Amino acid sequence: MMTQTAQVAPAADNDQGDHGMLTQARRRAAFFDLRHNLLASGSAPAVREAAARHRSAGDLLVCVTADPPPGGATTHGTGLAADLVLYAGAPSAAAGSEVVVEAMVRLGLDAAQCFAYGDHREGLTILRVVGNPRVVGGDPLMAELARDSGWPVLPTP
Repeated sequence: MMTQTAQVAPAADNDQGDHGMLTQARRRAAFFDLRHNLLASGSAPAVREAAARHRSAGDLLVCVTADPPPGGATTHGTGLAADLVLYAGAPSAAAGSEVVVEAMVRLGLDAAQCFAYGDHREGLTILRVVGNPRVVGGDPLMAELARDSGWPVLPTP
């Protein structure tokens, strides 16, 4: 199910030269929930390092944001060079997971092989729909949920 405001768009600023990513079969994707503070100053290096590892492994890099900026799809300034940007509309928990699930279905990805990175409780639904969730940052609630669920927490200074 997809929310009315959800949109899927190839990222216009992907500088990796991989413009055929929608037709090229990839087995995994890494979803980065940018609707909150995922790239806050303390978390940014760990998130960018994770993105670089996924890029090296040939994974699809996908950013999830609330709404498209004027001028269209972009992750300019994030340092992630996303292959795809998903717009979840209002930053609700359900909207994020719906667009992620729809993207996995449309792209033929196995959810069990995909990764997701989130730092806020509204991103929990995204973390729960992939096989490899990762919590980022020092939010005490998220750290507790990660510990209880056996999810890794990305180290931040």
